[in-house]
Amino acid sequence: MTGPLDISSMTLQRPTVEEGLVAEEALLDMVCQGEISLGWLAWSPRDRGLVMPRRHERLAGFPEARARLAERGWPVRFRATGGTPVPQSPQVINVALAQRCRVGGSAAHLEWGYHRLGDPWCDWLGHLGVADSDLGPVAGSYCDGRFNVRIAGRKLVGTAQRWRRVRGCRDMALLVHGAMQVEGNPAELVAVVNDFQAGIGDPMRFRAERHIALREAIPGFQPETLDTLLARYRG
Repeated sequence: MTGPLDISSMTLQRPTVEEGLVAEEALLDMVCQGEISLGWLAWSPRDRGLVMPRRHERLAGFPEARARLAERGWPVRFRATGGTPVPQSPQVINVALAQRCRVGGSAAHLEWGYHRLGDPWCDWLGHLGVADSDLGPVAGSYCDGRFNVRIAGRKLVGTAQRWRRVRGCRDMALLVHGAMQVEGNPAELVAVVNDFQAGIGDPMRFRAERHIALREAIPGFQPETLDTLLARYRG
C-alpha cells in the first residue's frame, strides 16, 4: 500500500497483514483521541501470516517454530488481543468495528461488544440466504470463543475485542474484530495452526471439520456484497 487504509470505507481494502493490523490499532486510537465515535474497516490481506498474541514469544520452541513457518511462507505477526494463533491470507476477510461507549451504559461490557459485531453478521448471512447462522462456541476450532459466528454449528467467523479509555473522560473505546474465511478449504489454514502447535510442543490440535468457508454455504458470494454488512454497523 502507498498510504493508510480508508477508515469507514464501504470498500474491501487489500493491505498486507501487518498494514491491516496497524490500521485496526489506528482506528481504535481515533476513538480514544475523540476524533470519531464510530468507525469500521473491511480488509483482506494480499499476503499471508500467522497472527498471535506477543506472549507466544516466551514459549519454548517459539524461535524454531517461527523459522519453520517463515520458510513455508507463513511469517508470524503479533496482535494486541488474546487467544490462540489465527492464520491470515487472501482467503480471509476481516471486519473491525470501533465505537465509543459510555461507562455505566448498556454498551460498556464484553458481551454487548460481541453482539454488536456478531448479530448484524448473522442478519447479513440470513439476507444472503443462510438460515442457520448464530453465535456460539465451536469445540475443536482454533481460537475458539463464546461468540464465533457459526453456520450449522461450524465456525465461520472468529471474534476478538479490545477496550481502552477515551482520552480525558470516563468513556471507553471498543475495538471488536471478526475474521472470516471466504475461499479455499479450511483444512489448509487449520494445518498451519497445528504445525505451529507442534513446533512449540503444545499437544492441542484443531479440527478442520469444525470450520466452514463462506463459499461452501454461499457458492456465488461476491465480495462486493460486503457493503451491505458494513451498512448494518452505521446505526
